[in-house]
Amino acid sequence: MSRLSQTSDCYQIQKGIHLLGLSVSELELKELLSGNSISLAGRRLSEIGLLFILAEAVSALHSFKNVTFQDLSQVITEDVSSPGIPIFCWNSEVAKCSLYLALVNGQPTLKTYYQYF
Repeated sequence: MSRLSQTSDCYQIQKGIHLLGLSVSELELKELLSGNSISLAGRRLSEIGLLFILAEAVSALHSFKNVTFQDLSQVITEDVSSPGIPIFCWNSEVAKCSLYLALVNGQPTLKTYYQYF
């Protein structure tokens, strides 16, 4: 990934995080930029509440069933082909990019996913 594309992706990730009312450290931002996930397990519930509201809304688009917290592990799988619930998307020079709410070892996380052209 080019340096310019990384800068653009960095801006978009920060934009998505900000729209969700979250803040991330520089290290967490670098992890997301690298395609790794960051754990939300240590965050205050009030800080990540909007993510779950958004996840409910997005899930409702794909299902007629109301999603409960118990259902979350079924809705969000830890499978590479199903990276989670997309909560913010953008296009870069080389890929369609998404910020996902996912579960890793049963813990809520954010991660980026790049689908290269």
